[in-house]
Amino acid sequence: MRGPITSGLVGHRGNPGTKGRLLGKSLEAYLLALETINRVTITYRIENFCTLVCNAWELLLKAKVLDDARSRAAIYYPRQGAQPLRSISLADACKKVFPDDRDRTRRNIERVVELRDAAVHLFISDVPNDVLGLLQACVLNYHRCLNDWFGVVIAERVPLGMMTIVFDVSPETLDLSNSVMRRRLGRDAADYLTSLTDQLRAEHLEYAMSPEFSVQIRYSLTTTKTPGDAAVVAFTDPSGSPAGTIAIPRDPSKGWPWRQKELGAELSRRLGRTVNAYDVQAIVDVGNVKSHPEWFYQGTVQGNPAQYSEALADWIVKRVGQDPDFIGKCRSTHAVQLKRARRAKA
Repeated sequence: MRGPITSGLVGHRGNPGTKGRLLGKSLEAYLLALETINRVTITYRIENFCTLVCNAWELLLKAKVLDDARSRAAIYYPRQGAQPLRSISLADACKKVFPDDRDRTRRNIERVVELRDAAVHLFISDVPNDVLGLLQACVLNYHRCLNDWFGVVIAERVPLGMMTIVFDVSPETLDLSNSVMRRRLGRDAADYLTSLTDQLRAEHLEYAMSPEFSVQIRYSLTTTKTPGDAAVVAFTDPSGSPAGTIAIPRDPSKGWPWRQKELGAELSRRLGRTVNAYDVQAIVDVGNVKSHPEWFYQGTVQGNPAQYSEALADWIVKRVGQDPDFIGKCRSTHAVQLKRARRAKA
C-alpha cells in the first residue's frame, strides 16, 4: 500500500510534510478497514473496522484542520507545563471541521465512534441492516471528503468495489428478533444493537433519510424453481451445464398492485385508522420510496400512475409498530421539505 497508493498526496521532493503524512496514514487506515470488514473469514471484523475507520477519520480531520489553519499548532492542545504535547482528539477535530452538531457527516462519525467504544466491551460478530447502512455511509463520506478537501480520488488508486461493504445476507443476520442471531451475538450485544437500531432509525428519519448519515441497504434476491414466479430464469444445456439466462417481463399489476389512493386504503385497513393521500405522499418522499424498485414502479409511457407493492405496505406497518408516530413524523419532515423547496424557487 505504501508505494503507489499513498505517494504524491501532498508535499514535494520526497518530503510530504505533516499534512502529507497525516493523509498517507489516514488513507492506509481507511483501506485496511475496508480489507478487514470485507474479509469474510474474520469474525472480529466489526470491532477492527470501527477502530481503523475512526483512526482514518481522525487523521483526515486533523489534516483538514491543519490545512485550514495553516499552522501545526491548530492540531495540538496548549502545552500544560512540562507535559508532552498532545494532538487533538477525534471528537474535537470533528467539531472544528463540522461545527454544526446536526451535520449529517459529523453525526455519522459520532455514531460510529459510539459503536467502536461499545465493541471494545462486546463481541459483535454480526450487525443488522441499519448498522450496516451507518458503516457504509461512513465509508462513502470518507471518500467524498478526501476528494472534496484534498482532490484525492480513491478510485484512481484502488478498485471501486472495495468501497462496498460485504456481509452475510442470510435473513437471520438482518433481524435482531431472530433467535439464531440473538444466540450468536449473546444477550448483551443483541440488546445493545436492538437499542442502537431503534435510535438510528429515528435519527435517520429526523434527518430526512440523509445518505450522509446512513445508506439504506436492501436485498431482494429470491431463488425459485417456478419460472412463472421469476424475474430472471437460468437454464442449462442438455448436458446439465449452465447455458444462459433470460429476463422475464413482469406484470406490474401483480408486483405493484396499488396506486396511491389504494395504498392509503390498504394501510387504513391494516392500521385501523385513516391514512390519507397526503400521509402516503409524505411517507413516499421522506422514505425515499421511489429509489426502491421492490416498493415502487412507474411505467415509461406518459401518464402512467405510480404503483406500490405489498412489501411497501408491510414495511410501513412494521415502522408504525416500532414507532406509533412514524406517519406523523413523516408529515412533519415532508412539510419542512416543501417549505425549503418553495423558498429555493422564490
